[in-house]
Amino acid sequence: MILDDMLTLIAGSGLGLTAGTNLFAGTWPDSPDKACAVYETGGGQPVHAMGAGPGNALVELPRIAVWTRANSYQSARQLAHNVFQSMDGLTDTTINSTRYLLVSAVNPPTANGFDDSGRRILIMNFDVIKKLSTSTST
Repeated sequence: MILDDMLTLIAGSGLGLTAGTNLFAGTWPDSPDKACAVYETGGGQPVHAMGAGPGNALVELPRIAVWTRANSYQSARQLAHNVFQSMDGLTDTTINSTRYLLVSAVNPPTANGFDDSGRRILIMNFDVIKKLSTSTST
């Protein structure tokens, strides 16, 4: 689903991020120091056509959060900037058989303090417009 798709998108952007190594879905292990994680955070209600019925939404409107961290602010900020640039404004793209009509930033990368190990954290949120998924994996 959306988390797997967003990991595919980010990992394929040439940023040196690899799913399960320094790029994670719905979790954030303690290592490595420099990492990125994607979380589902809600979103809007699905859009239905007249008489479409349950399970037949035209599009879904999820929201995702992307977190980056690193030992220095500059490193975490650069990683967040690069991820932001690879995602914001993405249009009409198919990822893992799901069609994404738009990925649009809600906010730019924003400092969010430190983790328990003193690493800097930056976060950003994206609204997504996508065709209905039938998969229940992440």
